[in-house]
Amino acid sequence: MSYYYQNLNDINHFKYKPINYNNNNINNNNNYINNNNNNNNNNNILIKIMKKIKNKILNIYETIKIYFKKNSYKIIFKQIGIQLLFMCLLFGIIAPISILLYNNSPSKYLGNKIQFSSEEIYSPRQNNITIYDKKDFPQQWSQVNVLLDPHSHTTYSDGSLTPEENIKWHIANGFNVMFMTDHNKIEGGLEGQRIALEKYSSKILVIPGIEWTNCRCHLNLIGINVNVPLIKFPTNQQIKETIDFVHSQGGLVILNHYPWSYWAGLDQPSMEEWYEMGIDFLEVINIDTMDYQGIVFCKDHDLRYVTGSDFHSNQHAFSWTVFNIPQLPIGTIPTQDQVISTLLDKSTKTSFAFDSLASKTVSVKSSQLTLNPTYVFLSPWIYIGGFFHSFFELKKGMYSFVDGSCTEQIVVVHINELVSLVAWILMIFIIAQLLYFTLIFTYNYLISKFKNKSKQSINKEIIEKENENEKQSSIELEKSSISPSIYLDDDNCPSSSSSSGNSSDIISDNSSISSND
Repeated sequence: MSYYYQNLNDINHFKYKPINYNNNNINNNNNYINNNNNNNNNNNILIKIMKKIKNKILNIYETIKIYFKKNSYKIIFKQIGIQLLFMCLLFGIIAPISILLYNNSPSKYLGNKIQFSSEEIYSPRQNNITIYDKKDFPQQWSQVNVLLDPHSHTTYSDGSLTPEENIKWHIANGFNVMFMTDHNKIEGGLEGQRIALEKYSSKILVIPGIEWTNCRCHLNLIGINVNVPLIKFPTNQQIKETIDFVHSQGGLVILNHYPWSYWAGLDQPSMEEWYEMGIDFLEVINIDTMDYQGIVFCKDHDLRYVTGSDFHSNQHAFSWTVFNIPQLPIGTIPTQDQVISTLLDKSTKTSFAFDSLASKTVSVKSSQLTLNPTYVFLSPWIYIGGFFHSFFELKKGMYSFVDGSCTEQIVVVHINELVSLVAWILMIFIIAQLLYFTLIFTYNYLISKFKNKSKQSINKEIIEKENENEKQSSIELEKSSISPSIYLDDDNCPSSSSSSGNSSDIISDNSSISSND
């Protein structure tokens, strides 16, 4: 509110009158002033916050500085270096041990109770699967009484089923004769033969054999009851001697999966050389792969052929070797002598039924697997070994089943991935160190702040006590500084009348002195 003075009449009397400004202008001015004040307050708050942050940073810096003063740089870096060396030593111990256990791990399962995908027995005869050689078998299944699988494996070598479980699989898929041929071991076949005679003699015949396996060939040696010498790289002459030995025992020889052996890199003899060595049969279907060129070779050289499931684990049946034993009723299980003698007779025609879909055949569905406690105990090492093994490849080549691999082992290291692994390990180590020092600094900082607060509280208590003591002492001094009234006894104090008399005497004396003067 502003005022001005007005001259009234001729008399020099002054009167002030208020000036009314626009209220909006006043409000705007007030708002502007308030905004400026708010901005100033905000700026002041920001400045205070920045100062606090600055002080905190300086305090942390001082704490770090004090820490490094107490612990010299050399000692700290020495500790980090020792930790880094210890970590490298730890990896150097863990990596090779875990890789070794990964490559030589025990079986994951001790055994299993198998369950087939169907409880019904599959019959290629009833499903009318066509027999390949229609010229030799114009009446198809009415001319056949043997359904043979010449090639299968059990847990005695690298198969997943026991001999008895293997027998059950063959029965479920319509076979009535099978050759049990574990790698370089006759024991599995002999066990299977015993079980079949005791439990399944009315359903199937099991003939023991060996898949003689090395770095040059895989030969099925059928109808023998002993193991044969193992040779990693047999010569053609040694192969011929083995074939002759089997024939001398009344058995027969089958050359298995010639194309697969070529793909596996085996230095096998040529088909012509095999024919000259005296093999009895050529396997022209292995699992679900047909060797058509092998069929052509057999027809051109009057060599008979068979098929093979090469059963190892959970798989379907795709083919059945078929032939006819004279005077054996269909549905009757033949003897071993009948099968071997018929197959050794070169006039016996063999063929096969092949179902590439195998849609209705019976497979194995494993259930109730029993874990191996040893595998469970070593599983962390095995999994870690698998992790490290992913950074390199150990190319062993084809396993010989005699002594290691057939080819020289080659180690291929994935350099880029390995460098990345090392970089990540170092990065994690550095981050861990930074976190460690951060925690140490934070801990020391909090401890120092706690100690300072406790000191301040203690000092405050001391000061309050001192102030209280000073106050108490000042009160006592004030009390002692007041002069107390001296009270005498009546005997020692003259009465007031006597004192007044004395005073009058003194006055009279003084007056007399003054009169004399």
